Amino acid sequence: MRAALICLSPPGDAAPALIAGRSAAQCQLELALAIGCEMVVAFGHGASPEAVGLRHQAEAAGVRFQTANDARALIGAVGADDSLLVLQQGLWPEAADAVEALRGGPCLLVLPAGPGQEAGFERIDLDRAWAGAMVVPGKLVAGLAALPGDIAPASALLRVALQQRVPEVRLAAPVLDNGEWALLRSAEAAVRRESQWLRRKLGDQPGTGLSARIAGLALHRWGGRIAAHPRGQLAIVGAMLLALAGALLALWQAVPVAGFALLALACPIGEMAIGVARIRTGPFGSVGPWPRLRHAPDVVLAACAIMAIEGLWQRSLFSPLVLAVALLLLDRRFLPAAALGLRDRGVVALTLAVLVWIVPAEAAIMLVAGIVLCANLVPTARTRS
Repeated sequence: MRAALICLSPPGDAAPALIAGRSAAQCQLELALAIGCEMVVAFGHGASPEAVGLRHQAEAAGVRFQTANDARALIGAVGADDSLLVLQQGLWPEAADAVEALRGGPCLLVLPAGPGQEAGFERIDLDRAWAGAMVVPGKLVAGLAALPGDIAPASALLRVALQQRVPEVRLAAPVLDNGEWALLRSAEAAVRRESQWLRRKLGDQPGTGLSARIAGLALHRWGGRIAAHPRGQLAIVGAMLLALAGALLALWQAVPVAGFALLALACPIGEMAIGVARIRTGPFGSVGPWPRLRHAPDVVLAACAIMAIEGLWQRSLFSPLVLAVALLLLDRRFLPAAALGLRDRGVVALTLAVLVWIVPAEAAIMLVAGIVLCANLVPTARTRS
């Protein structure tokens, strides 16, 4: 069995430092679950809000959870044939190389002494600092029996691991610079880390159009607070659905300019909802079905275009369906940077809002559909394999 030791904040300390509403202990629990831990031992006050929240999260994931106030209690919790993931209090662990090393078996993560000590990690000698995480064989936990019960178990197990020469894995100093591996010592430190963390989490969004850029700017400013609120993401989704419903209602009332404008507004709101999902799942989870929200504007765009064209049903269907198919085909192609906006539904809807104010709706939709079709015919575009 693989177990994890998570050290909670001592009683009387200030509230745990949070990044996007998540504490370091919650991030550590997610790491423990990601590498296959079947039991979590929280060292500290078992009735604290932090411990209670961890218990609920662990039990919801189907792993055993227990608390300990005495370091020697670990001896009975971890068997000799088990392995124990030991994490330092306040560690925010996300670096992929470190996670893979911890998943692989017994190891002691170390950092270069200078950068590690500057970042707050415990120095081992002139060359090394402990990176705040290690996996030790369960038999080494028995070494705590000879020590006082009020010791800090993580530091004590570090000494035991060094004595028993647990294999070391050195992390490169850049993991400290980009926020993938950090110690959260205070709320102020967490605030500084949060902006850096959001830049890293949102910097590789798959969307590259105007809607995604607008959503990214908003999330860099307010994403942490939105993700921290229990209903923040649902509120964003609700705003998107309200804008889409308003677009349909406007077309029903024969106000196409307002309808397409509301549809254009819904697209960056939808990108915000997907971005919040990326923030809330952290490094070890999946955003799940949230990216499917991008399909909702497609459906509403086709419906609005159909309702905007008056006359025979054949005329009402032809141009909107050509536009919808052309957009779906464009999603499957690689485009030059200058043409990426053509598959942004927000840009398409905003363009239609301007055009239907100037020319008849059918002409506007045919023009936009023709432009998107031409983009599909660009010879340098390559279809994704």
